[in-house]
Amino acid sequence: MIELSGLSGKTVVITGAGGMLGRAFSEALSDVPNVRVEAKTRQDMDVTDRDRVLALADLDPDIIIHCAATVDAEGCETNPENCRRIQVDGTVNVADLASSTGAQVFYPQSFLIFDGSETPIVETTPPAPMSTYGQCKLKAETALRDRVPDALVVRMAGFFGGDEKDKNFVGKFVPHMFKLIGEGVSEFAVGDRVWQPTYTLDLARNGLVLLAQGKGGIYNMSCHGQASFYELAAACVSELGLDGRMSIIPTTEAAVAGSEKAARPAVGVMENRRMISEGLDRQRPWREALAEYLNRPYFQTMSADRLPENS
Repeated sequence: MIELSGLSGKTVVITGAGGMLGRAFSEALSDVPNVRVEAKTRQDMDVTDRDRVLALADLDPDIIIHCAATVDAEGCETNPENCRRIQVDGTVNVADLASSTGAQVFYPQSFLIFDGSETPIVETTPPAPMSTYGQCKLKAETALRDRVPDALVVRMAGFFGGDEKDKNFVGKFVPHMFKLIGEGVSEFAVGDRVWQPTYTLDLARNGLVLLAQGKGGIYNMSCHGQASFYELAAACVSELGLDGRMSIIPTTEAAVAGSEKAARPAVGVMENRRMISEGLDRQRPWREALAEYLNRPYFQTMSADRLPENS
């Protein structure tokens, strides 16, 4: 906790506190003494409601962790205006709140602002979004940095976490796998797109280290190592002890991409160059973090409840 001592006495506001990353920050902060946490879910506050966002100045925040966002890249293609409102307008509102209060801002950025043509992605890699989602996220980052030049922008790899709130691959795949096993299905095809599955709690804990030291500017943050979706699915099967009941069959990234509205890079691999150079990289190998996540009660209960006995 010594490296988090810079958070002592601070008031931290979290937007989007009910989502995957917001939950992780709330959980990570629960272990930090003498910090006042104001966790705002979407039900508590819509970030597109400018007056309600600016009214948070009454809390006198020292730090604003802006996790409120839509993570539905497919939905952003069908409703780009809603995507823009949440990602861009919502971030502008938070930036203006920070400007009026002097609060430090943490903004989690997506690796989907890149097209994957440069590997690994480093802090100086030029963004090249391929989708409406990526375009809006980049516009939001630009608007934030224009208004709050010392904002902390952390460009993150694709992540897992949040238990029942997990809307990404692991959160969707594991319940579906149990359903398939219950129906007597023993094979499932998964694409070979490559990314870095990173645990939200690791992101939050490492993010707090940066905040405690008053860091600003752009950082990359991802797990150590990389994996295709096929490898990640196979790891989930293995970690849950289901090797004899479900086989993962690899299919091509192109086959998966053909069914998606939002274009994504075939390879999205980042390097935590700045954190490493400053001695601030607290990330773990993805397989180690995945094992910890799948051992949480949510998944263990799911296993007990959904998995039929072997006959």
